[in-house]
Amino acid sequence: MKFLSFNINSIRIRLHQIKEIIQRHNPEIIALQETRVDNNLFPVDYIYKLGYKAYYYGKKGYCGVAFLSKIYPFYILNDFPNCKKNNECRIITIKISTYIGNITLVNIYAPQGENRNNYIKFNNKLAFFSNLNIFLKKKINPKEFIIIMGDMNISMTNNDIGIGEKNRLLWLKNGKCSFLPEERLWMQKIFDLGFIDIWRFKNINNHFNFSWFDYRSYGFLKNKGLRVDYILISKPLIKYYYNTGIDYHIRNMNKPSDHAPIWIELDI
Repeated sequence: MKFLSFNINSIRIRLHQIKEIIQRHNPEIIALQETRVDNNLFPVDYIYKLGYKAYYYGKKGYCGVAFLSKIYPFYILNDFPNCKKNNECRIITIKISTYIGNITLVNIYAPQGENRNNYIKFNNKLAFFSNLNIFLKKKINPKEFIIIMGDMNISMTNNDIGIGEKNRLLWLKNGKCSFLPEERLWMQKIFDLGFIDIWRFKNINNHFNFSWFDYRSYGFLKNKGLRVDYILISKPLIKYYYNTGIDYHIRNMNKPSDHAPIWIELDI
């Protein structure tokens, strides 16, 4: 069974990428971030013709998350439970039944944060990760089958940074978000709950594969980017691991998202 995550950066203008993803990977589950579309305008019919049912939570302009699934979920949750809604549409959770048992899937589009000096945006990112940590502690049991996937907007290790050492140091000096020490602490709290960054776990020393590339600096052509997209799995799923990867082909398409899809295949 294959699970794929993709920051699509506006779904209605990237439908050609979804079609190509399905032709190349045929995943059972696709998690999309930054769909940028109101719920009533989500391209449900197009997705259905591709063989998937869509479950979505979004709004026009920015943000938005969705699952495209071949398997009907028996549980769907938009946003954080019992939490003050900020209407940013950044998290959706579903549960599916498989022959090994139920699997909980959490799809996340974390705030970018911009800069430590931007009080509103940076604190919005802090609040999101605080709420996420509370949600995972109270509602998600890492002893069960769990997959957390999405754009976390954090590069956890220096091997996840491919913008050059000079730029890395400059970003840190200026307080620019993505790999600030405090951001890494927010991510570490998730790992400490018992979740594994499966791509890094299987590619420990890799320092040349990334998932986001800036349009403006032609980052993809130069392979200068950041790995900010993740698939985290609970430890009980490790024994079912088969393969994982980042699909550069999709990022190299015409009119692409600035992200590349990431995926995991489990032997289930």
